[in-house]
Amino acid sequence: MSDPALTVEAVLTDDLRDWLLARPRYPVLAVLDSEGAPNQSVMWFDVDPDRPDTILMNTKIGRAKERFVRRDPRASLAFEEDMTWVALQGTIELDEDRESSMREIRALAERYGSDPDQFTGQERITMRLRVERVIRHD
Repeated sequence: MSDPALTVEAVLTDDLRDWLLARPRYPVLAVLDSEGAPNQSVMWFDVDPDRPDTILMNTKIGRAKERFVRRDPRASLAFEEDMTWVALQGTIELDEDRESSMREIRALAERYGSDPDQFTGQERITMRLRVERVIRHD
């Protein structure tokens, strides 16, 4: 590798989890649209407390990203802070449990300082990105 600041790993390390959770971050999720082109969305996220190699996200049922993930679950999630950036690559699993998805979006809203009640009545789905590759530039 020609860039000594670039590392590639297969897992989320404890120090990376700490960095991800140190403050609210707004990563960009990239999935593949129906023609194979990247489709990007800024997301709220959390690390799954039961699966430390998994990132939790949530979306409203019917949005393009949900449809695209159902067709092709491969995804990348990019985080940045100045010249430090991290790309998490993996596969998204959709959790169809509407009650737990509503609890998770409400928890995300609180984490990001937003009103959880804004999601009342929505049909939500949880997206779990199982991290398979971590690319870091420090």
